[in-house]
Amino acid sequence: MPYLILFFKGFIIGIGKIIPGVSGSLLAVSMGIYEKSLYYLANFRQKIKESLNFLIPLGLGIFLAILTFSKIIKFFIERFPLITLSFFLGLLIGTIPNLKNKIKFQIKDYLAIILLISIFLILSSNIMLPVFEISNNLSYLWIIFLGMIDALSMIIPGLSGTALYLMLGSYSFILELFSNPFNNILASCCFAIGFLVSFLLLAKLINYLLNKHSHITWVVIISIILFSLIEFIYQIPFNGSIILAIFFILLGIFLVLLTPLE
Repeated sequence: MPYLILFFKGFIIGIGKIIPGVSGSLLAVSMGIYEKSLYYLANFRQKIKESLNFLIPLGLGIFLAILTFSKIIKFFIERFPLITLSFFLGLLIGTIPNLKNKIKFQIKDYLAIILLISIFLILSSNIMLPVFEISNNLSYLWIIFLGMIDALSMIIPGLSGTALYLMLGSYSFILELFSNPFNNILASCCFAIGFLVSFLLLAKLINYLLNKHSHITWVVIISIILFSLIEFIYQIPFNGSIILAIFFILLGIFLVLLTPLE
């Protein structure tokens, strides 16, 4: 796959990572690079050259998107929440049809399990922690944990790291960290340590599950996607114009369908 295309897809994934409710890994699935990414991560030592050729341009795209778009996304969400979140919801919905090619079973056969898992996740998401800020040395252990959460959202399709950060009271902190990573080098290093350790371990685990227990793994993934959609809709401030929200949702869906990502 040409490096420029990988960089572009990584850039899209990076943007998805900093938008509340959007899953970067779900975007990776819809763009056809999710399972390849897991494969190269899980077999890095055996295929060092191929892994680097694939992962470096992809990772650079993700990193630059996070670095450049964090401030922009923060500005639009604060100033135009209805329009911004509605548009991103449309983008998220537009990626879902591409999942059909990945699923090798009838969803209706597992519908009851999917609904039960989704309901459990929705009930769990009502737990909201106080807003996080660095207050002592123990705060840096929490930042390592936040890095692990980010890795989890990168590996599991449909799981939004930003949605989890909102629940943990840490979204504003993470957005500021992404926007200005050199303002607090120690916090950035702690986050990176948590992310890398968790990412490498989870990549092998999910790669194994997709190969050995594909059906049940995708059932859990679909449940998380359904949960993420419901949570995202809940975040949109519909006290504005519902017609405007519908317009931007449809615009987001149209743009994704107009430009197939895979």
